[in-house]
Amino acid sequence: MLKEERFSRIIDLVNDKGSIKTVEISDDLGASLATIRRDLNELDSLNKIKKVFGGASSIKNAQFIGIEEEMENKLTKNIDEKKIIGSYAASLIKENDFVYLDTGTSVEALIPFIDAENTSYVTNSISIGQKLSERNKKVFILPGEFKKGTGALVGASTCQYLENFNFSLGFFGTNGIDKDLAFTTPDINEAMVKSKALSRCMKAYVLADASKFGKVFQVTFSKDDDLKIISNSKSKDEVIIKNYKEEI
Repeated sequence: MLKEERFSRIIDLVNDKGSIKTVEISDDLGASLATIRRDLNELDSLNKIKKVFGGASSIKNAQFIGIEEEMENKLTKNIDEKKIIGSYAASLIKENDFVYLDTGTSVEALIPFIDAENTSYVTNSISIGQKLSERNKKVFILPGEFKKGTGALVGASTCQYLENFNFSLGFFGTNGIDKDLAFTTPDINEAMVKSKALSRCMKAYVLADASKFGKVFQVTFSKDDDLKIISNSKSKDEVIIKNYKEEI
């Protein structure tokens, strides 16, 4: 079978099944696993399919989400996973760190686990600011327009004020993570704040449970390959560190 014929057959198989294992493609085409792996890598680079661990998935599998959930709903979802992620993230905060905390329930989940002393925090989240204050942490809340749905302060004034800071560490939330479109959020004003805050951090992490992968929202706020994600494995009880192009 010619290479072009293999490519066409592989794309059809992936799109028909949504996702498929490398060995299944090999059996169907009567080609070696090494050949199929090379084909999948090339098709991925051409944006025809998505190469995943052990196989491939359709680029149609990225789920576009147009509406953001209310914060009250988010707080009730994936609680155990967020605790695992939050506990690990909090362990990265060291004495004398100056930390930026983005809005979001995954970021908020790290607050109960903070042990480091002599730390200071900046956030654009009213809720996170309150919880830090309850733990007697020094916290600055950014100015801006209040967004009711997420409890975030956003806008041009927020971005401008961020220019004053140089953070040793930052933790960020995201609504979706996609292998091609990277980190996305529904609101352009929140995206602007996230991007600006990221640019002020010496080191930064995105905190996201496994449900965020494969979802796409309207605005990409970062496509930085070096921006690490702290997430949970599919078994839920194990932390993994990865970038947005790697599969869980």
